[in-house]
Amino acid sequence: MVELDSYINIHEAAKQIGIHEESLRRIIRIGTVPAEKIGGQWFIPREQFAMFLATYDAKTGKRKQLI
Repeated sequence: MVELDSYINIHEAAKQIGIHEESLRRIIRIGTVPAEKIGGQWFIPREQFAMFLATYDAKTGKRKQLI
């Protein structure tokens, strides 16, 4: 059985980023954020989401340049 405590769902993740849920699904489909479909819903590992959130700029929709 999967421990859902270590995952964040699409609704909550999109809310934290400040984008629409479908925009986040699109990001998942292109492979920018690793996610798993569990019971018909997408879930993102919290650790992976934290790394993505640190580099994502919701205004431009692109990842920030890291120097």
